Amino acid sequence: MVFHDLALLVASSAVGVIVFLLIVSSGKGDLGNGVRHVILPKPETRLGRVFAFIAFVLAWSVFIALDYREVTVPIRWFLYRILAFASVSHLDAVSYVSNVDPLLFLLILGGLLALQVTRAHTRFSLLAGSGIIVVYAVGGPIVTGLILAVASLVFVPTDVVYFLFDLVTLVLGFTSLMGLIFGTTFLPRRYRFSAKVSSLRGAALLMLIAIVVVVIAGASLHLVGAWSLKELPASGLIVFLMIPTLFSIFEIVLLLIRGKEQPGQARDSLPAIDVIMPAFNEEVAIADTVFAIDRAAVFYGGVVRLFVADDGSSDRTIEVIRSAAAMTRSLEVQVITGGHVGKAGALNRALAATSAELAVRIDADILVDERVFVNLPRWFANPGVGCVGAFDLPNPDLPAWYTKGRLFECLMTFGFTRLAYERLDGNNIPGTFMAFRREEALAVGGFVEGMNGEDSDLTFNLGRLGLVSVIDRAIVIYEDVPQTFSSFIEQRTRWSRASFHVASRHFPVAANDITPRYLVQLRFLFNKLSALMRPITYVSAAVFFILVPHYGFSPLRAVVLLAIGLVPQYLVLLVVTLYYGFWREIPFLVVWLPFTIVRKIGLLSGLFSLPPYQRSQFAFDVVDEEGLVGVGHER
Repeated sequence: MVFHDLALLVASSAVGVIVFLLIVSSGKGDLGNGVRHVILPKPETRLGRVFAFIAFVLAWSVFIALDYREVTVPIRWFLYRILAFASVSHLDAVSYVSNVDPLLFLLILGGLLALQVTRAHTRFSLLAGSGIIVVYAVGGPIVTGLILAVASLVFVPTDVVYFLFDLVTLVLGFTSLMGLIFGTTFLPRRYRFSAKVSSLRGAALLMLIAIVVVVIAGASLHLVGAWSLKELPASGLIVFLMIPTLFSIFEIVLLLIRGKEQPGQARDSLPAIDVIMPAFNEEVAIADTVFAIDRAAVFYGGVVRLFVADDGSSDRTIEVIRSAAAMTRSLEVQVITGGHVGKAGALNRALAATSAELAVRIDADILVDERVFVNLPRWFANPGVGCVGAFDLPNPDLPAWYTKGRLFECLMTFGFTRLAYERLDGNNIPGTFMAFRREEALAVGGFVEGMNGEDSDLTFNLGRLGLVSVIDRAIVIYEDVPQTFSSFIEQRTRWSRASFHVASRHFPVAANDITPRYLVQLRFLFNKLSALMRPITYVSAAVFFILVPHYGFSPLRAVVLLAIGLVPQYLVLLVVTLYYGFWREIPFLVVWLPFTIVRKIGLLSGLFSLPPYQRSQFAFDVVDEEGLVGVGHER
């Protein structure tokens, strides 16, 4: 008996070790120096593969729906054999196997297969990815079978057991997805500087409390789903559908029980502020940006200098900047010219020309409120603050519906989510407006070149010095929003790729990586991965409702399932929108759902743009989304 239990435990542990090793092996192929320079092959947007992925998911859902009972027979048999091997009685094993619902496992397996089939491959990525899927397909039932076996020994209530079954299935699925991404694609190597480890006790306690609340809420929702959809083999999907709501509960707990970082006492004199700005073919909007910064400089009253690093523009960008500089009232403007090296390289040129202790990065298409500099001296009078971000809002003059969708996204992100994770120093500050300590930024390597997400990367690196990052809602900026589908997808592809690049460069694998910021950032990575997989659930649920009426599906149950997934998020969004006084925009909430669908297409596009890893020698040109960075050769 003991031997069987021990063997099952060893097998379960081996599954986790295999997938974890694949995840932490990310960064293969990066020929950079591990600090400032990342050298990777050119990314390519693969929008056609995105739609092929969706088509595969649809076909898989139809296959599962039409033959659901037959498809689940091998899985139930496998689970029964595992329980029998673990010495669970025949009656208990039959009871568990008859009542657990493997639909969530099948849908995740379908998502993994869809990604593997539709993305580009080298021999290595094909073999490694296929191996990960096999590990999930075999190891998933082993691990969940162990959960059922342990539950039977300690007399856990059956409803709780079924919830744990779904929860463990979900965690294993996302872990496998991480292995599929991080173990088989070209990604940046890890940042090699050690972190200054801060105390985790307070943060760990708060996270533990929040996780307990989330688990209790998830179990309750699982029971609601099982009650309302008792004849539907989809009650196990409730936890999956409720991921955004569960995270919102987590965030509310943080806001309620954790205090916000406070500014210090500013000195009497106003410190000088150096603003850095990269510019590449920005002749249309950059003059308005310069004039907005000038108005903010006048309101600030201290010395504000603007260093514009032209990144080899081929239009009238330099001429427009110099014409605007001649009309500024307070702002001192310096233009730094050079060849085309990409946004991060241009930022580093500008940063090298600065001298003030306080630097602010502002993008060339941003309009800033006149008060954006006023609070900065007080924030940086607190020696623990390393980076300050703004309350981003879209430019309201842009007419396309994407602008309204981005408004609600900004309200949720900068008005709720980031404010919550700030309580655990879990923020990464976007480069649209980023105030930081100049010397400390130079000490950690400045802006990383050759990858997407150089803004978030710098935030992480400052965190390695023990410096926190905060969002100041009084610092308001208005950003550009792409107005066409193609430009929106191009932007979101870069943002998606940045998430994977930054995650690879800062994934915590050692003791000196484990700080509150990196722990919380795993949540953001999990959210990205769940956003990849969640549409599968909606598609599959729709297929089941249409194709399998004999399971007792009804329009009422369909509405219940949809409501459980969507209504709580709409309620949170409604409250946040009203809180910030945007009640006139409430009718435009109808664009939120299509906006999130388009966002997910961009997210998938970013994933498919990651080049597959190959072990053989090769030479490649390294090109980011804005131009040539360098040439690398793997040895």
